Amino acid sequence: MTKNVQPRLGLVKQPNLNLESQSKQLTLFDAAPLEEWRPVRDDFNFCRLALFVSSDKKADRFRNIRQTFDVKQGGQTFQVVWEVRHDAELGLPSTFDRDVWLGLMDLIQEATDGGRKPIPDIIEIPSLTEFLKLIGKKSDGGRETARIKQSIKRLCLTTCVTEKAFNCPSAGGYLALSCFRPLHLIEECAFRGDTDSKGNVQEKTWIKLGEFVRKNLDSGYIALLDVRFVQTLNSELAKQLYSYLSYRFWLAVQHGRDYTAEYWKDLAAYLAASGWDSLRRAKERLAPALAELKRTKYIDEASTWSGDDYVFKIGEKFIDELRNRIKARDQYRQWIEGRKQVKQLTVLPRATATSTVITDEDKRESVLMRQAIRLAFCRQAPDPTLLADHGWTVQDVESMADQLKQSRDAKP
Repeated sequence: MTKNVQPRLGLVKQPNLNLESQSKQLTLFDAAPLEEWRPVRDDFNFCRLALFVSSDKKADRFRNIRQTFDVKQGGQTFQVVWEVRHDAELGLPSTFDRDVWLGLMDLIQEATDGGRKPIPDIIEIPSLTEFLKLIGKKSDGGRETARIKQSIKRLCLTTCVTEKAFNCPSAGGYLALSCFRPLHLIEECAFRGDTDSKGNVQEKTWIKLGEFVRKNLDSGYIALLDVRFVQTLNSELAKQLYSYLSYRFWLAVQHGRDYTAEYWKDLAAYLAASGWDSLRRAKERLAPALAELKRTKYIDEASTWSGDDYVFKIGEKFIDELRNRIKARDQYRQWIEGRKQVKQLTVLPRATATSTVITDEDKRESVLMRQAIRLAFCRQAPDPTLLADHGWTVQDVESMADQLKQSRDAKP
């Protein structure tokens, strides 16, 4: 059975706002992050196109996902189609497979030195037991490692069909791909101990990424996702919403908004949810996930339903994530342009010190940074009480925000 959801959103072009120059001002407030940030680089397409069903139930996995919507470009309207076709034996990728996929992105993050090296043709997984730990799962004597193998096979066998929906800028963009083209997340995989068709025993476990996913990761058409934060979430819907909101919030701040309003059917389409046949049902299913995202401060407490839309207001966790992204982009720019030698991008590799002492001055500077980002990007008025509690004034925030705006408007 094919789930055909008609969202009202079209393709959104990635904004071309010059954020790199903004981070020149941020070095004055290079305080330690209040939480460890452990980003992985995922294909940007998967923050807007459905890929994983939000359930591990068999009935939900043995169906297809299909999204269709109209896009206007150059005075013409054309239909965009994205379909994820399940494997007859293993079904669709689900919540466990999403965790495995992010774990694979984490391995690639390490293998490429945070994106500074090309992705190797063969990506080795040294140990499935260690891989379980990487994705926050406990080993139970073999059952979970067997699930890992099955998950990787499922990701390899799943076919994604794109009709002008999948963007690969280095291959010419949306329209350069043929009108109907199958894509794969993983092109090949093998597992240590298995025997191939020639009787040879595999000595390593490895995967090979699909062509266009690999092109996007290598060319920088990526989303930076905080895998540490995802692993702290309990709700599977909250975990999937995180990727979508990370993308939607990023677009919002580019346009000076501190919120994004999302139609409930668009949310259902991205989550590949089944049985959401009414707004009432969508509210019921989303309630625990929305409550958790508020509790973890990824969305603000003021986030609420408004008719058929849910208005997600940016929370403090995203503001911290935005600060880290700006710093990461600046360091990457400095490396790619050869302006200075850096052995590592300080915000991209895995943190080595998990017990960093956060001083009062770190917290004080973080307050100023958050407030300045909110004013400069989201047009939110500063909180004078909060500022006063940390020894800042509204004028301090306005001055910092002005510097950010000047950097934004400056020619690169």
